[in-house]
Amino acid sequence: MPILLSFAFILAQQTPAFAPPVQIHAGDKVLGVSRMYPSPEFHDVNHDGILDAIIGDLPGRVTVAYGKKGQPLTFEKEVPLKATDGKQLDFGNW
Repeated sequence: MPILLSFAFILAQQTPAFAPPVQIHAGDKVLGVSRMYPSPEFHDVNHDGILDAIIGDLPGRVTVAYGKKGQPLTFEKEVPLKATDGKQLDFGNW
């Protein structure tokens, strides 16, 4: 049996199961709330060993919610992400 058919056969024998969705909070608000098509990514922005949430949106704004130590998927409130020159990142899609 070809590899692809074997893989399809294996998949057909199993029912995928997903956990229910969970809203991630940044401070006391839902991460990316009131943003047009928020696109989150997780990366250690400040190099402290804790994942931070970076959120871009359709108009081109970029914010970061820094992760809290010892509390996985818990973040501080969103703040503008700034470049090394101190200016707010804005990709100005419009």
